[in-house]
Amino acid sequence: MTIDTQAYVRKLEAAGVRRAEAEVHAQALRGMIDGQLRKCDVDNTVRRVELRGHDLELSFHKLHAKLELLTWMVGFNLAATMAVLCTLAR
Repeated sequence: MTIDTQAYVRKLEAAGVRRAEAEVHAQALRGMIDGQLRKCDVDNTVRRVELRGHDLELSFHKLHAKLELLTWMVGFNLAATMAVLCTLAR
């Protein structure tokens, strides 16, 4: 969002405010608006990063669970194969 400081100064002058004071008011307003927008942008970015981090954490937990299941499946298949081989070797 931008502010037309010259138009703001003209409106203040029309209301009876001296030009020097009107310019100071306009610059102060612009600084506050710019600062607030930057703070909002930072807050929004932080929220998006937090959400992305949460999504990544959930993905990591799902991946870990699948890896653990795969480990158990390989172990079970290895044990079953060894049992069959031992039975055939007798």
